[in-house]
Amino acid sequence: MAKTFYYDSEGLLEATINDGTFSGSSWSDSASMTNEGRLIDQSIATAVSDFNNADALKITFSSAKSVDFLAVYFSATETDNLSLYKEDTPNNYVAVKDFNTTFSAGWNVGEFVSASATNYHLASTSGDIANLTEFIIGSKLEFEFNPDVGIGEVNEFGTTINKSIGGVEYAILNHETKNSISLSFSSISETFKDDLQSMENSVQNYKKFIYSENGATGPFHYVRLDKPMQFKEVSSQRYSVNISLIEQLS
Repeated sequence: MAKTFYYDSEGLLEATINDGTFSGSSWSDSASMTNEGRLIDQSIATAVSDFNNADALKITFSSAKSVDFLAVYFSATETDNLSLYKEDTPNNYVAVKDFNTTFSAGWNVGEFVSASATNYHLASTSGDIANLTEFIIGSKLEFEFNPDVGIGEVNEFGTTINKSIGGVEYAILNHETKNSISLSFSSISETFKDDLQSMENSVQNYKKFIYSENGATGPFHYVRLDKPMQFKEVSSQRYSVNISLIEQLS
């Protein structure tokens, strides 16, 4: 599978979320979960609580939005199941992704045929969900081909080096090492350029997203755009671009 970006293309961060109970055919508002806002807070550090069997999170967009993947992050292995439903019309629910699997610690990504709806429901369908810290729905952007000038990776140390009055150096560890990733293309199509610009407009350097080295199988990197993309026309409707990503620790 191709290298892929999985990102919030439809405004998940700006959507309204409510917790409740869900049977697959009916929804009821209730304060069933604790700290459900953690699931879209752009942090994989803290988990939602009390996400029990038949509980669900309702995501309401301002208008119908099309999505084609569900990505969930677990801080530890989880064996119970999650499903994503769309609500085509009021009280008409269709499952677009059933995650009937053992979730590994880290990102787990499932793709599906593009679905469009105003309301989506992320539901527990077999047991109590623990250690779920974040999820993303939106559009995937599959590379039309691999970077042809290579992929660069550089470790960014999280230390500050200070020097005492006597000239002795000492280090302060501010954070763990982060990875900077550089993706370079010497000649891409205008279609792929437009797709990259659309993604850039959606995430800017504000929203975190997932860079996968191999589609839905990973490995996955939780990243942010480090700098704006710079496109240069190298021939008629062909462009070069360098994409700079900085891996996120949480």
